Amino acid sequence: MKSVIQEEDYKAKYIQSEDRFRTIFSLTSAATKIIDENLVIIEVNDALTDLLGYTRAEICGKKIMDFACKQHIASWENLQHEMWFRGKPFFKLEACLKTKGGGIVWVHVTTIVFSDGNKRFAYTVLDDYTFMKSYQESEKRLNMSLQYSRMAVFELNLESGEVIHSEGLNEIIGLKAADIKLDVKLLIARFIEEDATEIETLLNNIPVNGSIDFVGRVKIAPNVLKWVHLQGRMEPGENTAHKLLGTVQDVSKEKKADQYKDDFISIASHELRTPITILSGTLQLLERNKPKGDPKLAGLIDQANKGLKKVTTLIEDLLNASKMNEGQLHLNKKPFNIVDAVNECCAHINREGIYKIIIEGDLFADIIGDSDRIQQVIINFINNAIKYAPDEKIIRVKALDLGDAIKISVIDSGPGIEYEKAAHLFDRYYRVDAKGSQYSGLGLGLYISAEIIKKHDGKIGVTSDYGEGSEFWFILPK
Repeated sequence: MKSVIQEEDYKAKYIQSEDRFRTIFSLTSAATKIIDENLVIIEVNDALTDLLGYTRAEICGKKIMDFACKQHIASWENLQHEMWFRGKPFFKLEACLKTKGGGIVWVHVTTIVFSDGNKRFAYTVLDDYTFMKSYQESEKRLNMSLQYSRMAVFELNLESGEVIHSEGLNEIIGLKAADIKLDVKLLIARFIEEDATEIETLLNNIPVNGSIDFVGRVKIAPNVLKWVHLQGRMEPGENTAHKLLGTVQDVSKEKKADQYKDDFISIASHELRTPITILSGTLQLLERNKPKGDPKLAGLIDQANKGLKKVTTLIEDLLNASKMNEGQLHLNKKPFNIVDAVNECCAHINREGIYKIIIEGDLFADIIGDSDRIQQVIINFINNAIKYAPDEKIIRVKALDLGDAIKISVIDSGPGIEYEKAAHLFDRYYRVDAKGSQYSGLGLGLYISAEIIKKHDGKIGVTSDYGEGSEFWFILPK
């Protein structure tokens, strides 16, 4: 009687244990299956059907290789042999499986062999890491693209000085050892002294929502410098910590190409000055002896003079750009009235009577600077207003006293400038009309203006709504 009770008790416990297993197997969030010695799937849970997109009936009775990506079938077959014929009790595997929708999922597979009576089965858990795989592949592609572009990305915590960066940053800034812990002090120290001082000042004074755009030189070997372009934007971090996210790029090749171009332009411009001077003298002589009875010849002389002025302006722009790039722009600073300067440089425009310059605002504002260079900037702004808004005959020049600085704006009512193009207006050789089919010039005027204002420790910019005119402005300290 006792043995019968024990047997019934064992059966009850077995059934209870089986029910618990089935419940856990069915409800677990991990994709799970049970296979036999032939790798035939005999049971799956809901998580696995959700993962692959097939119903239980579509999966059970088939082999796992029916769902495996082609390149992984051999690995499954090899593990089948190891497990069922060589007695390996468990295995782990990385594999990809095909879903019903035509996609693939990447899984970490863990399989454990167990016996049930005289039969052997395997319990398999499939851990989906498709997202992580995609992230790893994306990171790999990013690092490869950064490597080919001679660029690295970084995150700088401005409070702790910690720098987190991608592969390649150490190489870009000339650090040989990859295991060196990079921080903001070491990053700054990689630049030559004058550039290090400048970037340190920029980093210490960057606004909460500001950005940084800096080009400097790092010393990678005795007498060997590398040009590096560092760009970044502030992003608020956790616990109000502020971080600078950005890129560092090796621009040495571009700088070398610019140097070759500047050398050529400088030499060519200087060589052109002599024949231009001779031509100018000849045209002045012809102008004084212009035949009154021959309007055609007189018109040709006028046309030649206008063409010579354009050529002279282009040569001067080239020489100025070359000087600025070499740091040879020298200023003769002294106090002057900004309105007087505007009147002086715009007198010829008012005399011609085609366009009218209206000066408004704080007319008695005085600043300290190089009057000739500032007039050059103003004329550049006005010439651009005439060039790009020829139908608008009134151009406003506004002076605004900001207390410790003076803001000068040249305002037109022309077509305005698209936002994407406005961001590049002060780049060297950039012109709004990229095809060059409508406007003449080399795209140096605004670049030269920006360098002049920079030399004055000022700011320069443009405010424009496409279709609603433009305001080119600069701010100079008093």
